[in-house]
Amino acid sequence: MSCSLELALDRAEGALLRVLGTIERRGWNVLAVNAASDALRFTVSLTLDGSRDPQILCRQLERLVDVQQVKVVEAV
Repeated sequence: MSCSLELALDRAEGALLRVLGTIERRGWNVLAVNAASDALRFTVSLTLDGSRDPQILCRQLERLVDVQQVKVVEAV
């Protein structure tokens, strides 16, 4: 199953690496990453492939310190 996520992250050192590490440890494959930043935050769009429920992954990512918001944009 493929899905797309949008995340808002604090501009903290290692925030994106923590997110990507969590995604991989939870059994998802990262197919595409698109990131933009402003003075306060990163906005990251991810396309993922995996067999698990993307809502569970969202809840796990929301627990990370630097993550402000996570939402599933599209689940296929």
